[in-house]
Amino acid sequence: MAFSQRFLEEVKDRNDIVDLVSKYVPLKRAGSNMSGLCPFHNEKTPSFTVFPKTRSYYCFGCGAGGDAVSFIMAIEGLQYPEAVEYLANRAGMQVEREEGAFRRDDVRRDRVIEATTEAARFFHAYLVSEAGRPAVEYLEKRGMTKLTMRRFGIGCAPDSWDALATHLTAKGFTEKELSAAFLCRPGRNGRLYDVFRNRVTFPLIDINGAVIGFSARRLNEGDERKYVNTSDTPAFKKSRFVFGMNMAKGFGDDSLIMCEGCMDAVALHQAGFGNAVATLGTAITGEQARLIARHAKLVYLSYDSDGAGKNATLKGIRLLEDVGVACKILNLGDVKDPDEYIKKYGADAFRRVLKDAGGQIDYRLGEIAAEFNMSVPEERLRAFDRMCEYAAGRQGRAEREVCASRIASLTGLSFAAAIEGVNRKALLSEKKARKQYEGKELQDSLGYGDRVNRDRVKLPAAVMIEEKILGILLVRPELYRDVKLDGESFVTDFSRRVFELYREDFEAGREPVLSKGGALTGEELSRVTGMQAARLSVSDNSLATLEAFIKSLNREKLKSDYDRDVAERGAAALEEYINKLKENGKKTED
Repeated sequence: MAFSQRFLEEVKDRNDIVDLVSKYVPLKRAGSNMSGLCPFHNEKTPSFTVFPKTRSYYCFGCGAGGDAVSFIMAIEGLQYPEAVEYLANRAGMQVEREEGAFRRDDVRRDRVIEATTEAARFFHAYLVSEAGRPAVEYLEKRGMTKLTMRRFGIGCAPDSWDALATHLTAKGFTEKELSAAFLCRPGRNGRLYDVFRNRVTFPLIDINGAVIGFSARRLNEGDERKYVNTSDTPAFKKSRFVFGMNMAKGFGDDSLIMCEGCMDAVALHQAGFGNAVATLGTAITGEQARLIARHAKLVYLSYDSDGAGKNATLKGIRLLEDVGVACKILNLGDVKDPDEYIKKYGADAFRRVLKDAGGQIDYRLGEIAAEFNMSVPEERLRAFDRMCEYAAGRQGRAEREVCASRIASLTGLSFAAAIEGVNRKALLSEKKARKQYEGKELQDSLGYGDRVNRDRVKLPAAVMIEEKILGILLVRPELYRDVKLDGESFVTDFSRRVFELYREDFEAGREPVLSKGGALTGEELSRVTGMQAARLSVSDNSLATLEAFIKSLNREKLKSDYDRDVAERGAAALEEYINKLKENGKKTED
């Protein structure tokens, strides 16, 4: 999808970057800029900076950067056109629909949401009709009230091949739109058939209140699949969605209860635990962890007690810890999940479980101990070694001492032996990390592993100069009119491509829309924003400085061209190169 330059400029003008980012990240003034903790990686010291002057952001820690559009793409998990529409709607603008502004064969996100919303109405209407009585009885048998069914918009997909397809096509939705929304599919005979059939449907509602998909539980226990969930669509990405977050975010408690499935979360809400959410039967992803971090400081993990549930708990602890969210783990005893626990023991008993929830340190050390027969000395020593290795990875002396105390208790060894074991492992880990860091620093300095500008390793000087030139132009585009520079002036393909992307803006002397057309990948846009941020941190971005860098780039270009020529023609080309250098030297003296 393409948007006109005029439309993109207006979207940018009407979405103040500081106001936009501050909805997700607490910002504090830092000189003429604003700073805060980066929402894209875990940090304790703010390195995320918003630049009001250029209406951009850059993290000096992880390198994430861009403008308002790229920020919404990253934070909300949207594609480029969806992010532009999101910002246009946020500003109360009419989304551009001119001929040629969109590829007509694309299915727009708003049409997918409209179709999914209409499907949710259809399913709920069916549930409360006489035909949906068996589904209501099933839900009531599971302890769900009619009030809860209405509150969550729960519905029922008819036991029919095309009931939904017939309804939605009559509403004007096309086959392509229904297929893109994961609601209907074309069969071998060419007719549309419903994806969800004879199932209880739980609408998946995003944090802004839009219906974007379904999790559907079978009514026929003979059905092979217990749940059918919406696959990724233009509106829904499973790895970025948390069920119930639209309700839990307003609960007013800085904590969340994380379950596996919708039924568990709904049961907890009905019992008065309005901060319950679910990950649709899978472990937490990094994207979900970042979403959670925006709304909670503590998460109670309540995954099933089977092997998959334990693995999901361990992964959740790690990912949530990475984004600065504390974890506690619920012990439901021999009960499988929260829904079953509340039915068996009641809400008050579950509140006691929450109160008695153990921390992640106790859980992880307990899981390690459970893997060994602690009555056998050799097994106990192996467990001790594994526990010390885990404790060595904790941050700070106090945390390690707490771990050492728990290790001593679990293994029956002394605290002195435990703290010595932890410190020894920590020292070895630090030496290994330092060696890896030094190796990476050396490789980075030589340009190895640069996936954005692959010419850096062989042309480091040229890349450095090109980035300074582009950085100045991104900060002061009006200077371009006073210099001699075109695409052929650049040595590396990436820098040339960046220049050509923004050349029209430089020629007009206007501030570029960094995310222009979605032409750059996230990594590439971050690199470009880094060039701009580097120049914003220095005071000299004058015409004279720009001209000096261009002169240096011309020398690097001349050298690069002659290196290539020498490789092809040998001594004759080398002699020409030497004469050219002498000629340039005389011009400089004159």
